[in-house]
Amino acid sequence: MFMRNNNNILKTLMGGGGSFSSGGPGKGMHSRLYLRVLTKYHGVQSFSAFSNVYDNTGLFGIYLTTPPDFVSKAVVIAVQELIAIATPGQVTEVELTRAKNSTISSVLMNLESRVIVAEDIGRQLLTYGSRKPIDHFLQCMEELTLDDVTAFAKMMLSSQPTMASYGDVNKVPPYEFISMLLQRFR
Repeated sequence: MFMRNNNNILKTLMGGGGSFSSGGPGKGMHSRLYLRVLTKYHGVQSFSAFSNVYDNTGLFGIYLTTPPDFVSKAVVIAVQELIAIATPGQVTEVELTRAKNSTISSVLMNLESRVIVAEDIGRQLLTYGSRKPIDHFLQCMEELTLDDVTAFAKMMLSSQPTMASYGDVNKVPPYEFISMLLQRFR
């Protein structure tokens, strides 16, 4: 559960969105990527964290959409945001509490659907070999600390990064450059 909870919290903490939100005003406005990227760089069309968790591994990243003339800067900003969450003191207790509350709320609302409950049972059986009760999840969320989140982010960044680009990729920084920016975690 450690990896799954940290991954979910990081995704919620980082958040993001688009320059136009189809979910209406206010959706995601307190997330780090919204406050630190979307409100400052008006050329960015979308900037969002994503994650998937498996048995003993996971996937975490940032998806961004930007015009070709800003892509180089946007990729560096994405890396800087990942480094920030792995740096002690860069995430506040208020941000963590907001991310925990949002994650808990989202999970509880999703579990009101029988289809999602069935999917969750299957996913937990495949991931953990058993189904954990919701109280276990809630307790794990409450026990997460800033140190846990920072340690998880450092662990996550210690692996080789993966990078994919689509569209006009002429100004996308090379993989070696991105890998070099994250070198201190390996």
